[in-house]
Amino acid sequence: MPALSPLGWFLFAATGLLMATYLYFWWMVIRASVRGHVSRAKLSNGDLRIALKQAASRGDTHRFLIQITTKGGAVTVVQRGIDEAIEGVRRFPVLAGVVRIEVITEVPDEVQLLAERYRSAPIPVVPFLLPGDYQTPRGTKLKARALEYLVEQHRADPQDCYVVHYDEESVFTPENLARLVHRLALHPVGISEGMISYGLDWRQTTLLNKAMESNRPFGCHECFSVMTSPPPLHLHGSNLVVRQDLENQLGWDIGTLNGSALIAEDLIFGLAAYLRFGSEVFGWHHAEMIEQPPFSLKAAYKQRERWVFGALQALAHVRREQNWLRLSRRDRWHINIVIRLRVFTYALGFPVSLLALSANAAGLANLALDSAGEGNLHFDAPEITAYSFVSVAGFLLWMAGTQLGLFYNLRYAGLTGRQKLRDHVLVLLATPFAGIVDTLGPLMAVAKWVTGTREVAWQPTPKLAAESPTSELRPDAAAVDPAPPSERLIRTAEEESAHD
Repeated sequence: MPALSPLGWFLFAATGLLMATYLYFWWMVIRASVRGHVSRAKLSNGDLRIALKQAASRGDTHRFLIQITTKGGAVTVVQRGIDEAIEGVRRFPVLAGVVRIEVITEVPDEVQLLAERYRSAPIPVVPFLLPGDYQTPRGTKLKARALEYLVEQHRADPQDCYVVHYDEESVFTPENLARLVHRLALHPVGISEGMISYGLDWRQTTLLNKAMESNRPFGCHECFSVMTSPPPLHLHGSNLVVRQDLENQLGWDIGTLNGSALIAEDLIFGLAAYLRFGSEVFGWHHAEMIEQPPFSLKAAYKQRERWVFGALQALAHVRREQNWLRLSRRDRWHINIVIRLRVFTYALGFPVSLLALSANAAGLANLALDSAGEGNLHFDAPEITAYSFVSVAGFLLWMAGTQLGLFYNLRYAGLTGRQKLRDHVLVLLATPFAGIVDTLGPLMAVAKWVTGTREVAWQPTPKLAAESPTSELRPDAAAVDPAPPSERLIRTAEEESAHD
């Protein structure tokens, strides 16, 4: 071990902690992959009919309500998700009897437009307008307010079905929708999730965004363990499938934190479900959902700041709930420590990335100056120390994780094999720089929380790129138009991936 300055010791300790974190995530990759966390099953309409018939004979839930929650302003993106579901019904006709769709928006014109566009659709598509003056008993705000409004509608007319939660840009390909229905028909689960990848509108985002978003499918391997070994220390707000009777019991009326809007309603819902129903209701449904990345660095920064701030809010909120003390001391310790540790290591990535990048840049500059003075380029063999081993190992684990996540994202990006290879190389080169942007938002969220801030500005991540590839908005398009090119790319990705 070489002599280190205090800053060097900090960097060594932080890098060691991050290396241990990445070793943990790679163990999650192995654990999830061995258990087939993403289904690639080839199903026929007959397979679905048999599975649904078996579920009905057992008295198990076998109907599916796709629920799309949007603030409004991105209706063409919402239509893409609806159109893919309708294509799934056309490809697997048995789904027509078990799938329906609801959309809730805050824009009145979108309600009328969606109702007209899908009036002749092969499955019911029902848009709801969230009333501007609607208030929940606990004063819940933001997305949870819209979710609670629909819960109230469902309580008034309950159905034996699963609620399949979509964000406005979410998509199940026809094959993945079939896999979801097939899996839950044969293996019913009260609250389940599946993996999310981020290949939609891939060409519209920046290179640094591509690198940042490639960390997400890599980290999502842990979601498998979270859902199969509760308590759920994080939860997707989309690709979340909840049996409607459980959702109606629990609801989304999560209230506020000292008057401040809670922005991680998904995490709060998951912890509340664990407090109320225990671990038995959680599981994994194996169907992959596809979404899109943020299109700008500002949007990515705000998104990551919200994630971490929301996690801190959720932990503070759930500890005030009546059922908190009913948990075992081990569960309370586990929830407290792991959520805080996840937040800490995420925020720690910023100083480590910045210092490491600066140190490497300074080293290269010194090498260039020495070489210029001596007239030749000379490299000394690096000394192998514990510090260098930890640094290099941590760096390689990080880069490899990003490449694995990128592989998942590119499956549905509609790129050729050559274009995918190009993106792998470019993302590899961009990852060290993306790490700084990726972790700045979490660091600022922690700083705000520590200084007493309990509310953060919230705006949904923009879903429309400057040049949106979606179809032109026409109310009658669903009945007469084929899918636009971007949507056909989604559907051909299944065939393309077989040859990757």
